[in-house]
Amino acid sequence: MAHVNFEYRDCRRAPTWLSVIFFTVGFLFLVCVRGYGDTSKWKIFSNRAGWTIKYPPDWKIASCHSCSDPAAPHVFVDFFPPRDVVSGWVMISPLEDKPSSTTLDAWFNDIKQRANRNPEISEERLTLGELPALKVRYRNPSNGGREMEDVYVVSGLQTFSISFGGEKPGLALSEYRNYPIYLEMLGTFKVKR
Repeated sequence: MAHVNFEYRDCRRAPTWLSVIFFTVGFLFLVCVRGYGDTSKWKIFSNRAGWTIKYPPDWKIASCHSCSDPAAPHVFVDFFPPRDVVSGWVMISPLEDKPSSTTLDAWFNDIKQRANRNPEISEERLTLGELPALKVRYRNPSNGGREMEDVYVVSGLQTFSISFGGEKPGLALSEYRNYPIYLEMLGTFKVKR
């Protein structure tokens, strides 16, 4: 009798493992089909300020309502997923130029405070290609603890902000469905020198 119960328990576990395997394979299939992780199939957006970025082919581009040309050099550009916008989107904004007499460290310290007034959670120095950058994560205390991230990039004196945010208060950015896509997009950002 104990032998029968043992086999019965193993049979009950099998569908759980099969479900995990099928879910994993299905997820990987969707990632491959949609082109995420393989940026060679992504579209390229070029801005007349000299920067380019790749984005998924099914994402949409937008800018302010009075901006008829999102490729104009002094306008921000939003990149939205085709659905589930609350799971995060990307925005690139031109910021003021770095003063030539200001060091990079002083500039990053200044711009991170003026560009986003929310309390800072963390920061990390990095490079995008060969460009110096500072990644700063903020939390909006009056919006349910919603997190956002800005990567400040300097090319010569030009300064840009590449931002990621979503509409899920209390959720860490790394848990947003589109956060991995944003990270892939960051890796494709380039500025002509």
